[in-house]
Amino acid sequence: MSVIGTQADSQDEIRKQLERVTEPHETSAQAIGDPEAQNHNDGQHIRKRYSYPPFHKWLAKADRHGASVARFPQAFVDPLLYTTDRDRTLLRQLAGEVDYDFRDPHPSHEALERYHPERAKVFEWLADDPSRAQAIRAVKGTDFLMHGEPGGGKSSLALSLAAWRMEVNNETVIWAETVDESGTNERTEWLPFAPFATLAIPAGLDTRVRIVPEDVSIQPFEVDIETIARDVIRYESIQDLTDQLIPGQFYVVFPDPLHRGAEEVSHFNYWNYRQVTPKGEDGPDEPTDADQWWFAFIAHRISGDTFPHPTFINLDEAGNILDADASKDVHQHYQKIRWFRDKYADARKKGVTFAYQAHALSEIHKFARQKIRWRVTMPGNSPPLGRKLPGDRRCPLEADITSRRKIEDGAEIWKAPNFATVTWMDLKGKIELDAEVSIDFLDWQRALGGSK
Repeated sequence: MSVIGTQADSQDEIRKQLERVTEPHETSAQAIGDPEAQNHNDGQHIRKRYSYPPFHKWLAKADRHGASVARFPQAFVDPLLYTTDRDRTLLRQLAGEVDYDFRDPHPSHEALERYHPERAKVFEWLADDPSRAQAIRAVKGTDFLMHGEPGGGKSSLALSLAAWRMEVNNETVIWAETVDESGTNERTEWLPFAPFATLAIPAGLDTRVRIVPEDVSIQPFEVDIETIARDVIRYESIQDLTDQLIPGQFYVVFPDPLHRGAEEVSHFNYWNYRQVTPKGEDGPDEPTDADQWWFAFIAHRISGDTFPHPTFINLDEAGNILDADASKDVHQHYQKIRWFRDKYADARKKGVTFAYQAHALSEIHKFARQKIRWRVTMPGNSPPLGRKLPGDRRCPLEADITSRRKIEDGAEIWKAPNFATVTWMDLKGKIELDAEVSIDFLDWQRALGGSK
């Protein structure tokens, strides 16, 4: 990694920065397209690229300093660690029977050799203390709802969660993008993972990547979309997309405004621009919002049984999808959110974990909040003290300990009666790119029924 230096003052220097930031990693199991290969997984390589310690060492350091995140693993380690019934049984059998040493990369018990080293050492850290082993209760899928102001670290924490889950669980990550009505996506928060990322784009939509320098004296320029990620795939339907997924890979997925294959896998209404009727006639007078495509994708991931690998779905700007003001219209947005609530337990059983980011808890529809178990109050934001939350839950914090915090002081993760302070890696701060990256879908307006 290069040392952060002075701001780029030419287009040529920004091009060089972009090349360094996006240089693909090509030796992992996912990079060669064979998740069963003996190569390390992407999660292990991401950690090495950004020079942060293995997750078990992060926990051990927190433990040595008496940090709450180590003293109360049920507040954070529990939802982060993907476990099956067999994993939990083994943890209880090994409780007190292992001798964890953060300096030794090898586990101290042969039963842990079934796991790759990073995962084995986390299990060993837990089993070293019987109370920690007993704290792990979440099975398979979990959730995190982060609420805080813009710039409060939500996306950075989400990236860290993705990195940790890929390292420890070898999870497949779906970074769920949304696109505004003009067909532009400016939230390339995932860019630190560009060397490992696969962009999934609806087939038939032309794309343009704009690089806008921070120095206004430098002219913006365009690059091919293949230059900003390790790989790009095009999908013609939701089934086609799931057929192309590789376990353990990091995907940035853009929804299909044409909703191809959505009704077949979700049984809800999805109208594209070809199905719109003139105002005053029966039927929809506008297409279904592109972001509602995500309900169909999630439905297929839960019930399709075509990709059973543990999956972490990150919903940035989650209020766009789980809109608190969703209506009972022809597009059935309200009904889709109610379905999402009712299917939540099935999602967990199928190994699906969700992370949500929102400026306020109230931006997320109450149906979804009834089922979300772990909430994260970001620094600079106040927890919902003394308030009854959807699903008969209450915030266990008794005082506002977050609103005056700085980002480096961490966020507070909580699920009654437990809470803990969690810090994260500044992955975005470790890349040097003095420009903004935007992706334009040139046919988006046409797909929505408007003019090009």
